[in-house]
Amino acid sequence: MKKILQLFSACLILSASQTINAQIINPGFETWTNDAIVPTAMNPNSGNNTSGWWDFNYFNSSFLGSSPISVTRCTDTVHSGSYSARVQTRVYTPTSWNTYNAWGTPFIGHPYNDTLGILFNGHVNVNNQTYYPGIPFTQKITQFKFYYQYKPTGNDTAECRVLLVKQRSPIAGGVFKTNVATGASGWQQATINLTYVSTATPDTIWVLMSSSSLDKNPKAGSILWVDDVSVTLPTGVNELMGTENDIEIFPNPSNGIFSIHSQTVNNEEQYIEVYNMLGAKIHSSDKSKLSAYTVDLSRQPKGIYFVKVYRGEKCMTRKIIVQ
Repeated sequence: MKKILQLFSACLILSASQTINAQIINPGFETWTNDAIVPTAMNPNSGNNTSGWWDFNYFNSSFLGSSPISVTRCTDTVHSGSYSARVQTRVYTPTSWNTYNAWGTPFIGHPYNDTLGILFNGHVNVNNQTYYPGIPFTQKITQFKFYYQYKPTGNDTAECRVLLVKQRSPIAGGVFKTNVATGASGWQQATINLTYVSTATPDTIWVLMSSSSLDKNPKAGSILWVDDVSVTLPTGVNELMGTENDIEIFPNPSNGIFSIHSQTVNNEEQYIEVYNMLGAKIHSSDKSKLSAYTVDLSRQPKGIYFVKVYRGEKCMTRKIIVQ
């Protein structure tokens, strides 16, 4: 029986955090159904027009381009239970690629490449080809975890991207990447530490797993096995978010180069960090008593970034748009 970590006992309050599967649909990949359009394919969800884990297997249909099946139910490589998800990078046909290539923009900031092996969560109706990213999720988790094995082609890189949102606005996020073949070492646990850029309560969690790099040239044949997804809830105090109005960022929007002016009190030391929408830290400063600081993100992709100013026990977050 699948080892799902659900905490109903108060005895575990003594630990610093709680690892649970709350609100993660089909965390052990034990539920599979036949594809609505491609009966020979199986998908890790409860059927068409439901929320859960999804893939692009239905593009195997001749009506949608006859692309190869990229996600399969695996029985011989399993962390626990009866099944795991096997994700293999395949070269898709131009017909199917023209349909799905724009779906990647919310996660990766650009269209998908035509070579991919992707597992994602959401609500999909293959009959009318509609996709709503993510599943309902209202908990402020600190970590997203899963077990995996990886067999890359060449120097390919497997990825997992997680984003908590509220009405599609980022709350927290994180990324896991590896280009290391697990080989004889077997199952490994990946841990994504989420970075928060807002104190709001999320309403949705977006998860995307890829057997190949999403930003570089993916390599056909790379295989990622995934099993036993879990999340970690905090039991301590959440990050303190400042409400002061003494931070100014200009120009905003900018071309990537902008200044941060912060009024310090009693000549306090402060330092600055900048995060992208997925919660990855892309810039940080040393501690300083300076009230002005310049950041250069001109080599970063266009989009929304979050500036965090740490001062004493406070952390103040501001949004900056690079265009």
